Amino acid sequence: LSTQDSVHNHRFFITLGGDHSCAIGSWSGAANAIADKGDLGLIWFDAHMDSHTFETTPSNNIHGMPLASLLGHGDTAFTHLLSDKPKLKPENVVLIGVRSYESSEAALLKKLGVKVFYMDDINTLGMHEVISQALKIVTRNTYRFGISVDLDGFDPIDAPGVGSREKDGVNAADFLENFSRIAQHPQLIGMDIVEFNPGLDYNRQTEMLAVALC
Repeated sequence: LSTQDSVHNHRFFITLGGDHSCAIGSWSGAANAIADKGDLGLIWFDAHMDSHTFETTPSNNIHGMPLASLLGHGDTAFTHLLSDKPKLKPENVVLIGVRSYESSEAALLKKLGVKVFYMDDINTLGMHEVISQALKIVTRNTYRFGISVDLDGFDPIDAPGVGSREKDGVNAADFLENFSRIAQHPQLIGMDIVEFNPGLDYNRQTEMLAVALC
């Protein structure tokens, strides 16, 4: 069953992925399912921006490109899934937890006007306010919205079982305390949970965090 089918059948979906490149498929399907009704909003929870193209990437890793692809930038193999239109409009997207990125992808998001809540913003505003602002953005001009959670957005102390650990991340307890406002929102249609690597986990911390999100 695809995310497109899930949305068509009014069923909430959770995509469990390896790296974050699977989000290209998740949200292409979801966006296509509601295309005749309105736009899709998306909260991108991640330590990274994932907004490279093949022209800017230093690594050629596709898992560094999914958000750019959904915004319509990059290789047509990714941007033209199901339709040749961008799956997301920049004004309907919010990034939360960012702390590791290259200047070229930051420049793209700034040029497009995508809202980014860096860790400094979270530490200053608090998670409650960040989620409040994020929800306003992803629901303001959209029909439905989703959330794509890369577990490396959390601090490695709380989520050690990921492939790309970045220190000084989001406190898991703080996020979960506020997560119900996203999870119980009537316009939420689905979620990704990605980057879990059980071989790197410690005392099943990351596994239990993923289960708590579900």
